[in-house]
Amino acid sequence: MTLKRAPTKEESEQAAVRPSSWLRSLSESLERTTCLQRGDSASLEAGLEALVGIWSRLRASGRCVFWAGNGGSAAIASHLSQDLLNKCGLKSLTFNDPALITCMANDYGYQETFKRPLAALAQEGDLLVAVSSSGMSDNIVKAAEAALEMGLEVAALSAFSANNRLQRLPATLSFHVPTHSYGQAELAHGALLHAALDCLERELQDQPGA
Repeated sequence: MTLKRAPTKEESEQAAVRPSSWLRSLSESLERTTCLQRGDSASLEAGLEALVGIWSRLRASGRCVFWAGNGGSAAIASHLSQDLLNKCGLKSLTFNDPALITCMANDYGYQETFKRPLAALAQEGDLLVAVSSSGMSDNIVKAAEAALEMGLEVAALSAFSANNRLQRLPATLSFHVPTHSYGQAELAHGALLHAALDCLERELQDQPGA
């Protein structure tokens, strides 16, 4: 199947003129989402299946999934983190507590809000899910860089420019949604994560004795 080129910023803004156009644009952005596995191009299906496999392995080994996101991406992180814990039985934590965020920002600068707690809590073999619409947020990129240095696996989700900082990192998995709309980026990121999570939940339900 030949995919259309990614929309420009102007085209994404034009798609918001009518609700039906916006929804079509969201669907097209999901269809054009690209995936990298350790820097190599992979199909979206393969990438999502790899994420399911990582979560399954972490669950079996008692490892933890950490999440990082700002604003709407923080809401995605909180939502999917509690779903992963509740529905799939994984250890899953966000750093969205207001006292923690303001402490880190006040004492060390906002760019350290996720990096420092991650360094204190994470262990080699854990996973960081880093979500950023722009892929350019300092605190998200620094957390992902620190995670890779610590030996964590990293699943990155971004949008906007395909050459953004988060997308350029040598993450275990990188998903890029080709849209310049914050709303479409956030909904697409949530949909991708839900797709993997629901597949894992079904796999667990199908296991003998479940």
